Amino acid sequence: MPRRKKKKAEERAKKGAAFEERVARWLKQAFNFEEIKLRELVRGKISKRPYEVDIHATKTVKGWLRRRPVDVWVECKTTRVRRTDVVKLIESARDVRAAWEDGIEEWYPDILVIVSERGFDVDAILRANENKVYCILAKPRRYEFVGDLKREDFEACVASEY
Repeated sequence: MPRRKKKKAEERAKKGAAFEERVARWLKQAFNFEEIKLRELVRGKISKRPYEVDIHATKTVKGWLRRRPVDVWVECKTTRVRRTDVVKLIESARDVRAAWEDGIEEWYPDILVIVSERGFDVDAILRANENKVYCILAKPRRYEFVGDLKREDFEACVASEY
């Protein structure tokens, strides 16, 4: 790879990692997640190569009879989110859930989230709404939930449907 392209790729990777850390801090502070892991690798049932989960956040919530863990898969994008990004996340989560059902993986996501610095396509939001994927726009000083699912739904741990 030419030197110039390699340097740009390194810059993008650094920017992405810094953004992931910023989002992870916000999740822990705003929503009291007990455990947050960055860049965790999870296996799917179909795919040979593991998926990289940008942020895996875990929280224990009280149910009717007992406490249960809620696992959140957060995908961070420093670019504008397109429909293909949403579809890729949903398909990856389905594959990981299938692996969990077969005893291959230890967890599967209850909630899917995409956080973007640059916004979302209309089609991306429509696809996300259809599967209850949370879309969050990261502004310099605040985070804004866009689409049908709002902050209150996230706080109540309303699960994604995929």
